[in-house]
Amino acid sequence: MSDEADFTRMFKEHYTPVLRYAWRRAGPADAADIAAETFKIAWEKYDRVPRDQPLPWLYATARNLTLNLIRRTHRRDALTEWAGGAEEDHAAAVTDRQAALAALNSLSEGDRELVLLMSWEGLDLGQAAKVVGCSRATAAMRVHRLRRRLRHLFVEEPERSVR
Repeated sequence: MSDEADFTRMFKEHYTPVLRYAWRRAGPADAADIAAETFKIAWEKYDRVPRDQPLPWLYATARNLTLNLIRRTHRRDALTEWAGGAEEDHAAAVTDRQAALAALNSLSEGDRELVLLMSWEGLDLGQAAKVVGCSRATAAMRVHRLRRRLRHLFVEEPERSVR
């Protein structure tokens, strides 16, 4: 089979998961662009894409593209705020969603990505470790500590609000 046919098969098999990954991290406005750019890079670097498990490589590429987009957005927003044009969004969010997002946001970028890869993308521990660039053992320890920390946050929170 030719590289083009192999790539086409990989694209058809993994485009939707990569698009969902990008959508959950960057939102619907940028997801298709991130997914397209991910596969453009995969084609350009096809000799480096693992043939047996391309999805972690694709997620890592999409992650890097998303982080670049977030950095650009933060710089633009900071400039807008500095210029006096930023307005706050005053829409109320559901309390549970706020608590979950606050807990998720309290994690380091790497830990948050590890949790999201395993819970949203369905990767196993080893695959998620590859995407974030650490060993499986390191990822296992991080997940163990994260679960304990998040459990503590959610168990402690209701008691504090009663007082």
